[in-house]
Amino acid sequence: MSRDDQTSNTIDGEKAMNSNQTMNLKRVLGLAGVTFIAVGFTIGGGIFVFTGIVLKMVGPALPLAYLLAVIPVFLSMLPLAMLGSAIPSVGGNYKYPSRMVSPGVAFAGIWIYVLATFFGQIPLYSISCARYIATFFPAMSVQCMAIVLVTVFYLVNLIGIKPASVLQAIMVIILVSALLYFSFAGIVHLDVKNFENFFQKGIGNLAVGIALLTFTYLGSNGIIELGGEIKDPEKTIPRAYFITFPIVAIVYLLVAIAATGALPWHATSQAAEPLVFISKSILNSAGFMFFILGGAVLALITTLNALFIVGTKSLLIIINDRLLPAWLGDVHKKFATPHILLTIIWLLSLAGILSNFSIETFASYSALGGIIIFLPILIAALRFPKLYPERYMQAHFKLNGVWLYLCTFAGFILIVFFCIIILADLQSLLKIGLFLLFALSGVAYYYLRKRFLLRQGFDIVAIATKEDWR
Repeated sequence: MSRDDQTSNTIDGEKAMNSNQTMNLKRVLGLAGVTFIAVGFTIGGGIFVFTGIVLKMVGPALPLAYLLAVIPVFLSMLPLAMLGSAIPSVGGNYKYPSRMVSPGVAFAGIWIYVLATFFGQIPLYSISCARYIATFFPAMSVQCMAIVLVTVFYLVNLIGIKPASVLQAIMVIILVSALLYFSFAGIVHLDVKNFENFFQKGIGNLAVGIALLTFTYLGSNGIIELGGEIKDPEKTIPRAYFITFPIVAIVYLLVAIAATGALPWHATSQAAEPLVFISKSILNSAGFMFFILGGAVLALITTLNALFIVGTKSLLIIINDRLLPAWLGDVHKKFATPHILLTIIWLLSLAGILSNFSIETFASYSALGGIIIFLPILIAALRFPKLYPERYMQAHFKLNGVWLYLCTFAGFILIVFFCIIILADLQSLLKIGLFLLFALSGVAYYYLRKRFLLRQGFDIVAIATKEDWR
C-alpha cells in the first residue's frame, strides 16, 4: 500500500501536544529570497581555501576543474529539488528520511548536524571572518569580533526570517560584485602564457582537484529546510536550484581564470592566501579593501546568516515528533520565530568560539556533519516514487528512470569521498573518537527516548506513517 493511500491514518497514542509549532511559520520567501539564501549558502570560505590548494595540484587547468566540479554536485542536488517540489515541508533534512526511511536514521543525521553546525560551522565561519576583518584592525580581538558577529545574526533572525532574507540578499549582491570586480581586474591583467601546457600537471591530478572543488559548491541543500516558509514552493524550490548553480559556476569560473592568468600561477600557488596575494598585486588599496570586506568577509557572513535561517527547521519537526521536549519549539507570537531554539543555537555557538578549539577541528567536524546528512535524504529520494506514486507523478519537477539513480549515485560517491578525506585529515584517533562518541550518544538518546515514549503509549516507529507535509 502506498503512502498516498494512508493519508487518513492517525498515529495510535499520539497526543495533540504542542499546537504544531511549524504551522505558525509564515510563507514569506519568494524565488528571489530563496535564491539569495542558496547562493549565500554556497559561496562560502571554500573558494578562498581551495583555490590555492587545487591551483598547486592542477596548474593552469584550474578553470576547467572548477567548471567540471559543479556537475556531480548539481546532479546530487536534483533529488533534493524533486522532494522539495513534490512535498514541500519545513525541516526537509529530517522530515523526508523520517517518513520515508527511518525516524532513527533521520534523527541520528540531525544529531550529528547539530554538532557540525552549532559547535562547528558557526564558530568556524565567525572566527575566520573576524580574522579577515583583523587585517584592517590588527589590535582587534578576533574572539570578541566573532562573538559580536554571531550575536548580530542571532538578533536579526530572532526578529524574523523576512528581515534576515532581505539582509542576505543585500550581502549576496555585494559578495558577487566583489568577486566579479576581482575577476574582471584579473582578466584585464591576464597573460595567455600562464595557460600554456594546460594539462602539465596530469589528468590524475585534475581528477583529484575536481573532486576537492566539489566542496565549494555544497550548501544549497539548506533551502529544503524552508519549504513551509516559501511561496509556491512546488515551483520555487527547483527553480532556485536551477538559478543558483549557473550563477555560482560562472562566478567561480571567472575567479579561477583571474587567479590563474593574472600572475604566473607558480608564484600564486605558493602564497598562503592566493586570492589575497593576487588582489594585493592587481588592485589599489580601496579595491583591495572592497575585495577583502565585500568578498572574503561576506562569503563567510552570508553562510553564517544562512545557517541561522535554516538551523532550527528540522529541530522543530523533531520536537513535533516528540523526540525532543515540546517547550524547545515555542514560536514567538509577534515575530513567528523559534526564539528558544535560536537562543540555544546562539549559546552553543558562543561556547564553541570560547572553547579555543583549532580552526582545523571546527572545519573537520562541520564538514563531516554537513556531508553525512545527505545520506538519509538521498535514500528517501530513491524510495519516494514507490511510497508516494501520486505525488511523484504530479510533481512540478521530478527525476524519471535512470536519472533518479544516476543523481543519487553521484551523491553517494560524494559522501564516501569526503568522509574518507576528512577522517584522514583529522589525523588523530582522539578527534575521530570524539566525533564517533557524539554520534553514538545520539543513537543512545534516541533509544532511551523511544523507551520513555513507549511507556506513555506512543511508539516512535509510527512517525514513519505520519502525513503532515507542509
